[in-house]
Amino acid sequence: MTATQETHEFQAEAKELLNLVIHSLYSDKEIFLRELISNSSDACDKLRVEGLTNAELLAGDEEFKITLDVDHDARTLTITDNGIGMNAEEIASNLGTIARSGTKAFAAELAEAKDSAKEDLPRLIGQFGVGFYSGFMVADKVTVESRKAGEEAGVRWHSEGLGEYTIEDIDRAERGTSITLHLKSKDDDDERYQDFTQETVLKAAITKWSDFVEYPIEMEVERWEGEDDDRKKINKVEQLNSMKPLWTRAKSDISDEEYAEFYRHISKDWNEAFGHVHFRAEGVHSYTALCYLPSKKGMELFDPSHLESKVQLFVQRVHITSECEDLLPSWLRFVHGVVDSDDLPLNVSRETLQHSRQLQQIQKRLVKKLLEAMGKKLKKDRKAYTEFWGEFGQVLKEGVWHEDGYRDDVAKLCLFPSSNAEGNDESEDMGFTTLAEYVGRMPADQESIWFLSGVDEKTLRNSPHLERVSGQEVLFFTEIDEVAMSKLEEFDGKKLVALDKGEVELDDAAKDDLEKRAKDLKKLLKSIKDSLGDAVEDVRLSARLNDSPACLVAGENALPPQLAAMLRAQGQDVPEEKRVLELNPDHDLITRLDGLRKDSKDRFKDTCELLHGQALLAEGSALPDPARFAKLLASQLAV
Repeated sequence: MTATQETHEFQAEAKELLNLVIHSLYSDKEIFLRELISNSSDACDKLRVEGLTNAELLAGDEEFKITLDVDHDARTLTITDNGIGMNAEEIASNLGTIARSGTKAFAAELAEAKDSAKEDLPRLIGQFGVGFYSGFMVADKVTVESRKAGEEAGVRWHSEGLGEYTIEDIDRAERGTSITLHLKSKDDDDERYQDFTQETVLKAAITKWSDFVEYPIEMEVERWEGEDDDRKKINKVEQLNSMKPLWTRAKSDISDEEYAEFYRHISKDWNEAFGHVHFRAEGVHSYTALCYLPSKKGMELFDPSHLESKVQLFVQRVHITSECEDLLPSWLRFVHGVVDSDDLPLNVSRETLQHSRQLQQIQKRLVKKLLEAMGKKLKKDRKAYTEFWGEFGQVLKEGVWHEDGYRDDVAKLCLFPSSNAEGNDESEDMGFTTLAEYVGRMPADQESIWFLSGVDEKTLRNSPHLERVSGQEVLFFTEIDEVAMSKLEEFDGKKLVALDKGEVELDDAAKDDLEKRAKDLKKLLKSIKDSLGDAVEDVRLSARLNDSPACLVAGENALPPQLAAMLRAQGQDVPEEKRVLELNPDHDLITRLDGLRKDSKDRFKDTCELLHGQALLAEGSALPDPARFAKLLASQLAV
């Protein structure tokens, strides 16, 4: 065959568009491999469909594949498929005009073909016609050789991406297309340089972006064979992609072992998953989701730089992003999985989604399914759920804080230590209860859900504040509980009330009695307040204490201490909130203090300071000056 070479200029202001593709359209250079492999997959899809009505196009070769060939000396990478191929006219049309998508036109033709079976239609993703040009991000020259199925002539397209391209006829025995990238040399200023002649680089990119392409992606690699003196280097063909999109199969056809293997594959976690959800959504938007609940938390769970969703987004089995932050809220960031959409619209680089509304709908359904799965585990296997809660409960509680419509649903899944259980690891529920279980046990005359917040459960179990509701069940809030639960004002019609905030509501008789006793001790209360100064907001008699001499009480609307600490850590100016020191009027220490007030001002002042310190220690708070407290205590013991 006599080759005829023609030189053409790109259409549509090609030089500017190519510059955009090379320098601005994609954030990762390795994405070129995904784009070119996607095009090869589309070409195989096209031939597979057309072969249904014209078997001669297949010529007996129905095993579609994509092959990578590397020439280290020439520094070239060639991607070859045995799909439908292109003739000279199609190459000029599809590669000579940027943003003209042959795939899009082909999909439109299929949509109009009434005699095509829906299940046989390929999932074509090349909707914009620019992915091919991503090859110029890593190559300074690109050569395309192709022969269309059913035709004899081959064609070569060549360009250096500078505004011109050449087309010539060639002899080509095989149908399909080969794209040869003449790779750029390393730029010393390019810190993100990747050598795409290296097997490890190519395998990593394939695993990340094209692992679930339904055709095998193969490459010839060098391997050592034999042992000792008989050891020799051989060349063998290996498949680089797994081709195992488990989520596309019916749940009834998937074994537990296959689910477990896929979880390890996408999460790199070798622990057994706590559970999974797998469903197919049909309707206005069609997609499949397979998501896993881990059993053990990772090191990055509370890393503020890793709050994104761990769910990968695919569009028609082509990987779009590994951490799609719009698929799950941050309080479910420990979930691993995939969502594969049939019709999600992408922007031209396939990296940014055009319509967040569709993602919001997917997120809503996905969150609902995950919460339902956790709820079922809570009911069916309490011990396992309690262990899961120990790993991820602190993150899940963030869902109560966030105002995204799931507060009540997440609250139902929360576990809290309770004063009704001692919380040992040998019990089935390990001392935890749910809000619903608490409400179910409430006496008929109890109107509120009592809770107490502090540093740890052990300290809270000995808190003097429990004396206020002696005999009634109290929930213990630790970690970020009070911060999160501050947004949950009530549950099942019952108000959540903190035992260490505000004043106790009393009937008229009890209120009159307390006011009378406060009047009798007015001078003592004032003297204690004067002695403690700015350490307390006020000093008053308590209606909540039975045995303890004193306790500290915050205002009804005071910020939770954990929240105040978090805000200060973020650099916000949060003033210290002083609390009220409440005294037990029936305690012998109060009578003694009144005597000291009259007889010894110095000892009275020291005893007031000790009393305040004792109230801090009883609730688990730190002393402002431990050394002074120890000194005062020693002096009192010596008397």
